[in-house]
Amino acid sequence: MVLGQQKQKPGVEEWAEAGEVLADRLAECVHAYKHNTYIFMSESERQHKTGIVIKLLQGLHALLDELEASADSPKQALDEEIVHGFVASFTEALKILPWLSTDMQKLLKSPWMKGFPGKVAESLFWGNGEENKGIGSGSPEHGRLPGVLADLLEREELGDVRAVRKGGDGGSSPSRKDKDKADRWHEQNAGYLRTAGRVE
Repeated sequence: MVLGQQKQKPGVEEWAEAGEVLADRLAECVHAYKHNTYIFMSESERQHKTGIVIKLLQGLHALLDELEASADSPKQALDEEIVHGFVASFTEALKILPWLSTDMQKLLKSPWMKGFPGKVAESLFWGNGEENKGIGSGSPEHGRLPGVLADLLEREELGDVRAVRKGGDGGSSPSRKDKDKADRWHEQNAGYLRTAGRVE
């Protein structure tokens, strides 16, 4: 098969970008579970669900950190290993996003489509004006971030080759857009990660 006829797998930069967006949305969900007083579930259920989200969030941060650390000297094998991690994380995300969206709609008293009552709900469900960055209903058939994740997984499965990541050239390597924000999130939630994030 000629290279031009081969189907491209998503580049590692695409995985990183989607991973950053997903991490942002999951962090918003953790805060919603933590801070909203309108509780329609038992405390044990809330702790359990929060733990699931935090475990996935921690895995995404580890992948993004590993990718950034290798930016100056990328290796094809390492990139493939990191992509496998994103595949597993996004597959898990697509399993939990439907019930996570349902919980968030109740906690934030907001629909997922439009007419959001505040900035938090707008950011979570719509993505601050960038529709493909919001979790929407949590289901890929309704598009938004779940649709993006499902598309990446499908292209990964059907693709033949992946563009090699460029490193050390000052512009092509994936990088965390807001490391300070990630660091602040970890500092603010360190105690909560230890208590609510326990997952056996």
